[in-house]
Amino acid sequence: MDIDPPRSSLRRKITLGYVAVSGLILTIALLAMLEQYQMESHFQVVSTVADFLDAVLETRRYEKNFFLYNQETDWVANRQWLASARRIFAEQMRNLDAVQPMVHDLERNLAEYGQAMGHPASAGQSDPLPSADREERVRHIGKELVTAAEGVARSEKQRLVHSLALHRQVFLVGITLLALMVLALGQVLTRVVTLPLREMEQTMRQIADGRLDRIELPARDREIHSLTQAFNRMLMELKARQKQMVRSEKLASLGTMLSGVAHELNNPLSNIATSCQILLEETPEEGWHRELLTQIDSQSMRARDIIRSLLDFARDQPFRRQPIPLDLLVEETLRLLSTHLLPGVSVVRHVTRHLLVEADHQRLQQALLNLIKNALDALAGSGEIIIAGQALFHPLVVSVDQPHRLVAGQMHACTRGPVTEILIQDNGMGIDPFLLPRILDPFFTTKETGQGSGLGLFVVHEIVEEHGGCLVIDSQPGNGSSFRLYLPCPSLSPAERDA
Repeated sequence: MDIDPPRSSLRRKITLGYVAVSGLILTIALLAMLEQYQMESHFQVVSTVADFLDAVLETRRYEKNFFLYNQETDWVANRQWLASARRIFAEQMRNLDAVQPMVHDLERNLAEYGQAMGHPASAGQSDPLPSADREERVRHIGKELVTAAEGVARSEKQRLVHSLALHRQVFLVGITLLALMVLALGQVLTRVVTLPLREMEQTMRQIADGRLDRIELPARDREIHSLTQAFNRMLMELKARQKQMVRSEKLASLGTMLSGVAHELNNPLSNIATSCQILLEETPEEGWHRELLTQIDSQSMRARDIIRSLLDFARDQPFRRQPIPLDLLVEETLRLLSTHLLPGVSVVRHVTRHLLVEADHQRLQQALLNLIKNALDALAGSGEIIIAGQALFHPLVVSVDQPHRLVAGQMHACTRGPVTEILIQDNGMGIDPFLLPRILDPFFTTKETGQGSGLGLFVVHEIVEEHGGCLVIDSQPGNGSSFRLYLPCPSLSPAERDA
């Protein structure tokens, strides 16, 4: 019995794995973009601090030239570079984190340095400080200014190096996590896909060796479950086909044996029947001797009929399909059974006139004979038999899941239409539902010993399959039985369709 399909899905797991990997890749990309933005900010800060330091160093260079050569151009250049340093500090450096601890010292040093430089001596302006003291004070303030600028530059460089190291660590950690997740996803896929497929491969090898055991895979994913169920259905079909092949081989061997036995029995039975008929001609009408001879003659005829059925079953005759008027075939078959029709049995015919059925005449007549004989046996001398025939042009729909119904033959060929439907129905004793699946087996019979060979319905089934049709049997105990033969008829003319 198939268990309920699992709720988990291999597709869902793979999708979740891809989503997780994609999410990690996106996270790494966002972190990388954030780190890149921070590094760009650090580079900008370092560049600003470097510009400030260059401006301070240029200010100091022109300061030294001024005190060395006492030229006004050096003083002017000094004042220009000092103004540039102040502008860079005020516009770009004042709000930097690294400058905050020393922002007041830098502002004070820049202001004191500008005041200390004053005006060049050549301008004739008075200076409150002597020249040597002025030069010493300017150099002291300038030295402090350079030291502060270098400290800021060194701090920003360290922050830039730290940021680069952090970015490298984040990148390596992200790549490591991504690799681990990909490996974990691969392991999961290996466990849920590769292992069940490997077990299925081993099972296929066992099947190649002749073992048709049912597969039970540990995987609970919907796709693997569906594949397992499909494979188990295939195994069931293989088992059924294998049984059919064994059955066909047995029947072929049995047919060969029966043909030989029937031929061997036919000669002595003919001698017995002939001798019995000669004795009947010489025996008076009254007396127990004639009664015994009549029984011998009747049983000889019965044995001959059984042998003829065996020969028909075993004989390999060429199959020849031809258009046959169904109403004439039914009438001819009933004439052959006229001696079997008792007064208490009525036969009702509803066969469409001029309806042609494409079939082998001898084989189809044999099938009708067997079915009508079975109906007569089921009536036990009293009842009604309905024989009907019609053409069906619409697709045939037959439910096969009913306990009182048996469907056999090439059902796929019948469902397409058009088909010829032949119905043999009786209101006899019916068939037990437990016996219904076995009635098409050869030599299976519910009659008493010596009353039936068990080949009638089997021969009917073989004839119907040989014609590419199907057989539908409906029967319930006490409600009679109906046998419907569906034979494909692809070559019906428009006139026959209208009939």
